[in-house]
Amino acid sequence: MENTIINGLLAQLDDEQDSDRRAEIIRKLGEYPEPQVIKKLWDLRNNLESESDDFVQYEIKLSLRKVTNHPSININFFLDNLEVFQSKNNNSQAPKVLIDADLMEEFLLRNQTTLNREATRVMGLVLEGKINPYSGEMGLIQIWHSMKNLKSQEYANRSIIELLSKINVGQVNLKEIDLEKYPNVNLTTAIQVEIARKYSLAGIITIRDREFIASGSPFVGSPSLFLQSLGKDTSPASIERTLKNLGKAAMENEKVKLNQLLENEPQKNLFFEDNLLLFQGWKIENFEILCANNNLTAATVILCNTKTQERYTESAFKKGSVDALFTAFNEALAHLVEVKHTLKSIYVANLTPGQQGARTVKVVVEYDGKEVITIHTHENILKAYFFAYVKAMIAVYAPDEYHPDIHSTKELTYLHKIGERDFHGLNFSQVNLMDGEANLSDAKLMGCNFSQANLSRVNLTNADLTGADLSHANLSKANLTGANLTDVKLDENNLTLLDGTILTNTIMPEINIEISGESRLEKVAQLLKHIDPQSQSRILAIHSMTDCIWWDNPLGQKFWEVNEELIKRGISIQRVFILPEVPTPKHLQVIQEQLNSGIEVALICQEKAKDVEGYPWDDTNLLISENLSVPRNSFTARRIMNGQTESGYISYQTRVVETDKSIFKDLWEKSEKLSTQANIQEQLANLST
Repeated sequence: MENTIINGLLAQLDDEQDSDRRAEIIRKLGEYPEPQVIKKLWDLRNNLESESDDFVQYEIKLSLRKVTNHPSININFFLDNLEVFQSKNNNSQAPKVLIDADLMEEFLLRNQTTLNREATRVMGLVLEGKINPYSGEMGLIQIWHSMKNLKSQEYANRSIIELLSKINVGQVNLKEIDLEKYPNVNLTTAIQVEIARKYSLAGIITIRDREFIASGSPFVGSPSLFLQSLGKDTSPASIERTLKNLGKAAMENEKVKLNQLLENEPQKNLFFEDNLLLFQGWKIENFEILCANNNLTAATVILCNTKTQERYTESAFKKGSVDALFTAFNEALAHLVEVKHTLKSIYVANLTPGQQGARTVKVVVEYDGKEVITIHTHENILKAYFFAYVKAMIAVYAPDEYHPDIHSTKELTYLHKIGERDFHGLNFSQVNLMDGEANLSDAKLMGCNFSQANLSRVNLTNADLTGADLSHANLSKANLTGANLTDVKLDENNLTLLDGTILTNTIMPEINIEISGESRLEKVAQLLKHIDPQSQSRILAIHSMTDCIWWDNPLGQKFWEVNEELIKRGISIQRVFILPEVPTPKHLQVIQEQLNSGIEVALICQEKAKDVEGYPWDDTNLLISENLSVPRNSFTARRIMNGQTESGYISYQTRVVETDKSIFKDLWEKSEKLSTQANIQEQLANLST
């Protein structure tokens, strides 16, 4: 019913020529705050000179004020009725430009400021029809609320009506925007960039140019930069050309500002020409970092083929300089390979105190389910980051051309100090930790090269050294408690592994070390002292006493003290004694002492030991340390006599340990078990029967 009345009044107004009747119709229209009424009154107001009667002009102004001041008329009203208020005759051939809401606010709300003067000149080009302007809905909402708060709702409504008559409102579906493309800008900016893309706009003019640049949009500039670049030629072709060069001009403008900022700080030069070799004949010719005060960074990387001189140049805009540089490099790299890696983590440690000190950076990337780690140290922190990343790319995409650096002691220890633990696959063959901060506990050192490294006294507790190269490394007195030495590479007979080294619950490699005499006994005693009483460990031993009473000499006494200590710590010992046909009182004394200490003792005479399951074990001396909690920590030590020539070994080889255990088992089963309650003399009498 109301629409019928409104349509009737509008039709009457178009046909009515009488001034009094026109004034009356206009007054009635003022009672209906509807879209078509407001649009009609606005058009009449813009053509007041065509109304000859002052009274009609008065009614137009009064009715327009009445409807625009109505509480129901707000920004939502206009956005819901865009088809009514937008110009239907926009056939402009002028360059299409997104005008940011902040710029329009400067134009509408402020006077006598530099920004206002620049905004006024840009909006002047809009009003002259030399720019075909676009804006987003959220920008109009921002403008309306600013107008309402600073002026009045009526003023805000009138301003929006005016803007809608001049500006195209771009619309995008939020659900269709991939917001992951815009990690460094807010939603409003992302929407406006999407509008620019959807409507194929020639550029964006905004006082927030740095934020828009961060979105990756190339044709962005501030009013001052746009006007400066445009000059006096304001033709559509000149405007189009200026907009195309805005991104480049913006970067040059920021470069000038940055150079002024850094002119007294030569250490912060961010243009690099290191000619880094990449792979397949390519090198990084140079790279550039351009920072702004709001942390926005533009990075450019240039790749050059050393043979063909072909070049690829890529840029990226991010909030952080490292992020921008890595992104630009990835985009350039995409010209050479299919980029499939993922950056997992970056760590940085100061090697020397102070801002100008050297930094070491560790980069971890994942490729094809595997992690690659690279490290680089440089006094320039950006170079440290970038060069470490470049190394990782060579390792990933051209492994045959990758030659790992030999890393320093400080790189290893300082990264460990900041909490880094994973160094697998790196080359530390020259590190000397003997006099340094030798703590590498819990480190992941799988596949690392420590050949010829000095690891003396290093804390390697629970470190994983699986597959590491330890050939000719000095491991003396290192703490390898709980460490994993599976498949490590050792030079033949590397005794530094047993030179005071703590091997408590260490997962040992399959090694066999030939060692004889006093030296073997000292190493065995050292290993026994480090047995973990909490582990399920036991000692199985065979000792031949057919020729002399070894336990009486100083070396035997020291070894006996180790045995006593093991018993006190709750570690069981089983020992088979091989005795001559007629044992002496001294034999009995040794046996009694060990039996009384808590050792399980069994006896077998020499003649019986000469044939045990077809094998002669009558001159056998061996000791097995079996760790049931950590089986790969089990070892066996054995003396072997060939006539008067003695040899022997300490072996962690599973096969050798199992063989020696079977020898012990056979002898133990054939032996006479002693009891502390029984008379030893009586039991000895049964040995030969």
